[in-house]
Amino acid sequence: MRRGWKMALSGGLRCCRRVLSWVPVLVIVLVVLWSYYAYVFELCLVTVLSPAEKVIYLIFYHAIFVFFTWTYWKSIFTLPQQPNQKFHLSYTDKERYENEERPEVQKQMLVDMAKKLPVYTRTGSGAVRFCDRCNLIKPDRCHHCSVCAMCVLKMDHHCPWGNYPVFALSSMSFFFSLWPACFLSAL
Repeated sequence: MRRGWKMALSGGLRCCRRVLSWVPVLVIVLVVLWSYYAYVFELCLVTVLSPAEKVIYLIFYHAIFVFFTWTYWKSIFTLPQQPNQKFHLSYTDKERYENEERPEVQKQMLVDMAKKLPVYTRTGSGAVRFCDRCNLIKPDRCHHCSVCAMCVLKMDHHCPWGNYPVFALSSMSFFFSLWPACFLSAL
């Protein structure tokens, strides 16, 4: 009975963690909406008197605003690239690996399984890189994201402000969302 409570508590904590990880994204959205209100309504429509100046400010601001919004949301909702199925251990290989108690034999088993895969990066001790959470032989530049609970190809880091792992496909959107954000904050 005691173990059931621990599992339920662990599941509840994971759920709370997932929900709370979106708080920074909500903060960014609220700051962007506030800046939109402050710039468009308070500055351009109320403070600026010249209609030509209002139009120029609004066009310029909206072009940058739309570009920032598009790149920010694109970087958040681009799905992470995961290693394909050939890097995952088969059920029998996984059972053999887990049942083997000697580390040197486990290391040799991984070397034998990785011979047919395009894997060149090794650990510091020369062993094949293996993710015990995802049960896969890690391809080059693949890292396990502990927040997303998955291995991601060409992962750089997990961005808390977007709640996503920054990786090869999302890094350009991430970069292009930074410079408009800096520019908009300077206005």
